[in-house]
Amino acid sequence: MGYTALLAAVALVAFGTGCQRPLREPLTLNDQAEFRAKAIEFLEEAAFGDQPAQRMQAIEAFKDVAPDEAMSRMIIPSNIESDSPAVSFAALMAAGEIGAMPLLDRIRTRAESPNPHVRMAALFALHRLGSTGRTGELSRLLLDHSDARVRANAALVIGRLGGRGHVKLLKLALGREQKTAVKLQILESLALLHDRYATERLMLDGYSEYPDQATVALMMLVNARCAAAEDLFWTRLGKKADFPEVRLQAARGLALLGYNDGLDLALNYLFFRSPRHVVAQDPARQQIARVRGLAALALEAMAEPSSLGALRKAFEASDQSVYARIAIARAAIRTIDLGRAQPAEQDDQSIAPAQPEAQASE
Repeated sequence: MGYTALLAAVALVAFGTGCQRPLREPLTLNDQAEFRAKAIEFLEEAAFGDQPAQRMQAIEAFKDVAPDEAMSRMIIPSNIESDSPAVSFAALMAAGEIGAMPLLDRIRTRAESPNPHVRMAALFALHRLGSTGRTGELSRLLLDHSDARVRANAALVIGRLGGRGHVKLLKLALGREQKTAVKLQILESLALLHDRYATERLMLDGYSEYPDQATVALMMLVNARCAAAEDLFWTRLGKKADFPEVRLQAARGLALLGYNDGLDLALNYLFFRSPRHVVAQDPARQQIARVRGLAALALEAMAEPSSLGALRKAFEASDQSVYARIAIARAAIRTIDLGRAQPAEQDDQSIAPAQPEAQASE
């Protein structure tokens, strides 16, 4: 899911886990290989499917956890000229981030697109591939475009360019911007560029008693891999009355800083099924998919071998949403590929028995 879409999706109500903590189960090497193959196959099907949002998520998953296969399986090359601007945007951004030099000429062509989202993603890719002559066009999209969605994505793209040289531009845009969603994206990009003001402002929101405000701020600090937010992450992880989204974002943030203390919490919420309140704007099915997906993303950041059994069980669940299954697939691939998932025995029929542990959630 793209950043702007994630912001729109955060409409929160109170939840319970609705399940007991699943057992920790490392997988054998053979089981890991089989699970990984299924996860890759599923992501490939999603990347070539007919749902733009799912295609974007699958493209991003390949870029993040299987970049070589993103090219060898034609995931990025086949999607940069998609009729869907959102899918083309995701593929072009991925091409730039993984350094897909063989696509350079095709990316140059996409930089002439009349669609501003496609054009800015192509400009990003060109910049990352060493062709920086048109990078300045991004500033005009950020400062002058009439569509707030374009300005937000321009802020996202500029933040991902890297380099402190873009801080001044983003701060100029922040001072001029009127739309809250665009301001938040600018703040995230500034935090990604290690700007102290933006980091402190997001941290203030991260301590908010309003769950939606706290969740968005935590998500952005996590996306920025902000080490300065470590105390905030510990605080929110430890608040048992907090919403699942808040605690899972905190668990993911800590994992990216090297702390896997939220493992049991994330394993528990991977099987979440009992939202306490259902409202028209946030139906039960949407809540369940969101919480499970965030749990999988937290587990991806942890890459703990003992999570693989639960991830496989969740991946194979008949009621699993495509969104959650994409998140689960990428978590499994990263965990396996990092080489941290060591089998308990070499026999492919064996799975280490789980050890009982304290309940992770209330």
